[in-house]
Formats: sequence, C-alpha cells, structure tokens
Amino acid sequence: MLKESSEKIPVSFVDDDPKLGLETNSLARKFFNLIFIPILNILPKNFKYLIKRTNNAAATVIDNATNHKALEVLYSRGDLFSIKKVGSNFFKYVWFNINNSKAVRNRLKFVKRELRNHLEEISKYDREISVLSIASGSSRAIIETVRDGEYLKGTKLSLVFLDKNEQAISYSKDLSTNISHLPIKLSWIHDTVGNYLRSVPKDKFDVVEIVGLLDYFTNDKVVEIFKGIYGLLQDGGIMITSNVNHNIEEKFITNVIDWPMIYKTAEGLAELANKSGFDYNKMKVFYEPLKVHGMVIAKK
Repeated sequence: MLKESSEKIPVSFVDDDPKLGLETNSLARKFFNLIFIPILNILPKNFKYLIKRTNNAAATVIDNATNHKALEVLYSRGDLFSIKKVGSNFFKYVWFNINNSKAVRNRLKFVKRELRNHLEEISKYDREISVLSIASGSSRAIIETVRDGEYLKGTKLSLVFLDKNEQAISYSKDLSTNISHLPIKLSWIHDTVGNYLRSVPKDKFDVVEIVGLLDYFTNDKVVEIFKGIYGLLQDGGIMITSNVNHNIEEKFITNVIDWPMIYKTAEGLAELANKSGFDYNKMKVFYEPLKVHGMVIAKK
C-alpha cells in the first residue's frame, strides 16, 4: 500500500529562468491590467461572440477550448492566421497577451526544459530511453525537444503518445515529420488515460509527461492517475505535470471564453502526487512567472 511521506511539502517558488525567454508583464502592462482585467471579469457570457468576430485566431481558440487546436493557436500568439485588417491585428495583440495566453507559452518552455534536462542526464547510458506523453495533443513539447537534442545522437528513443482525440493524433503525426529521420520509435495510442492505465501496461518509462489534462479532473481522479503513472515509471524516472492555478483572469476564462477548469495550487498538486507514492524529497514545485500555471517535477 502506498504511504504518504512524513516530509513536508517542498516550498514552491516562481521560476524566472532567464535562459527561456519567458513572458512577463512590463510595469505599463501591470498598470493597464489593473483596469482591463476587472472589466474582462464582468463581461456577460455572450460577449464571447463579439470576441470571435474580432479575428479568426480568437474564434478558433473559443471554438476549440480545451483541445490541441486552441493550444496551437495560443502557442503561435495567433500568428497561424494571416490577419490584414488593422483592427483585427490590434485585437489579436490584446487577446494573445493576456496573462493566461502568456502563461501557456511559459508552461511549454518549462516542459521542454525539464524534458531536455532529464534526457540529457540519462542519454549517457547505453540503453533505450522511453517517454510517454498522456493527453499528448500536438506533442509539440516532446517533438521539439527531441528535434533540438544534439546530445541524443546515437541514443535509442521510444516515444509513445496517448490521446483520446483522433484529430490531435493526426496533427501530432504530421508534426513528427520533423524527427522522422532520427532513429526513434514513434507510436500513438487512441484511448483515454483511464482505459490505458486500467490495462496495466507492461512498458516502463523514463519520463511520463501529463500537462494540461489534470486541469479538468478532481483530486480523487488525479490521485488515481498519479498512482498509475508511479507504477509506469522506471526507478529514477520522472513525471512532468502541471495544473492551472487560481488567477485574476479566472472569471473571464470560465464565463466568457467558456473554458472551465478545476484550479489547483502547485502545492496542492504536489500533495496529490505524494498521496500517490511520490516522495516530497524528490519533487521540484514551482510556478511560471505569472503564477497562472504551477508545475511539479517528481522523481520515482
């Protein structure tokens, strides 16, 4: 039976790693937000239809809230769409520079950093390295990290992507052409995380990445998932995970953008990981600079 550690929850911190080019708010933007964000939070629910009319990028995010299409637009700051009208470009700047938009891009950078650091650490061993991405979506973090990993030359890699959305899997496969020339085993599983974990997979992984999915699950469900992940990890393997934190744009995102989530602190997420078998002494718990997303890196 898994037991909770007697150790205390690690002290969380705000990670402002200067090497990552993280997005923050200038002093002028902070003053602007003092007026702008309270207005956003009192907008009526049907205001989202007006936002959708400002440009195609915003419309795509709203129409695809919670899935990979919305995230890909957010990652690009809306630049996936060609916008020629001055007014549309202005609103693109407004919507894709609110805190939640910036924080999603910060989160992506941190996932890539943690994945890169661990892969670099274990790439010296003469064995296959295996990575599982749960609710993988576009798989952008893993694919780009592997693509840019000069240290991985000659390393055997196995990447497994799990998602219940067939369109996300198809998108991920297209994106993976960037690394198809490398000696890597790529596989995609079309299933839910619950079904996959209940099947008791025999494979063991060096990294399990689950970012974005837990925003929609209750604490009990998260513990259930974490227990399954703990069993999937090799000794010394890591889980990279995150959850959206309570923030000043929460009402606007929930009521107007119609993107409801279950908000948890980074400390709360760490506590759930501990209840699932992970040791507090082997965790790193931090927030990206805007504190919209908390992250936990837990080693088995």
